[in-house]
Amino acid sequence: MILIYLCIFIFGLCIGSFLNVVILRLRAGEKFVAGRSRCPKCKKELSWSENIPLLSFMMLKGKCRGCHQKISWQYPLVELITGLLFVGSFIFIFYQNFSFVYAIALLLYYFFIISFLIIIFVYDLKYYLILDKIILPAIIFVFVAQGFLWLIKNDFSFSLFINYYSLLIFSAIIISGFFLSQYLISKGRWMGGGDIRLGFLMGLILGWPNCLVALSLAYVLGLIVAMPLLIFGKKKMSSRIPFGTLLSLATLSSLFWGTEILNWYLNMLYV
Repeated sequence: MILIYLCIFIFGLCIGSFLNVVILRLRAGEKFVAGRSRCPKCKKELSWSENIPLLSFMMLKGKCRGCHQKISWQYPLVELITGLLFVGSFIFIFYQNFSFVYAIALLLYYFFIISFLIIIFVYDLKYYLILDKIILPAIIFVFVAQGFLWLIKNDFSFSLFINYYSLLIFSAIIISGFFLSQYLISKGRWMGGGDIRLGFLMGLILGWPNCLVALSLAYVLGLIVAMPLLIFGKKKMSSRIPFGTLLSLATLSSLFWGTEILNWYLNMLYV
């Protein structure tokens, strides 16, 4: 089992390295698979030994071999976190009583969801933008994948299938509609269009009622982040915060522990 964990972790490191490339090239307006990786500062093409996930950063002591400028901690952190989340997904899924085929399909689904959310998390944290180039493919993927997973897990019933999709769409509309109302009331000052589309994606990923768990969690995280910044004068009440980053983190947390968080909250209410 340790070997399986190690293989998944290494695979996650490689995907994390690719996600870093996607984030960098999205900003530069370049194609994801166009040419070899380059140093973002001196533009020197990286050799294979400079492209080993996590290890290259440590061997180079966090500096580019060409220009000796510091390499952003984003690169090893994204690789490491992706690897850990992939291993966590494997443990989370394969210790439940799923069929082997469904477990494999669900694991791949989780890998894609994690990858989309990491890109959104980092890009919004750095640039205060949620790009349609990521959100729209993610919405299409999740919409199709949810049906595929349902068909693998359940005996086909047209009415149950329609009910399942109706609840997903209802969840997506509720979350995105909540953000849309804030966008209209504030004339775009509180929310951006990317938040509305990310809300739709959240609803499709989590369904009902876990989408509400993620929504609540995002605002709690926002309060935890914003209060110290306001107290110490780092931010003002009118300052922007990368809410897409918080929504991504809340969605990811609810994907794994949404039911447990909801049960904990309900138990507190009725104690």
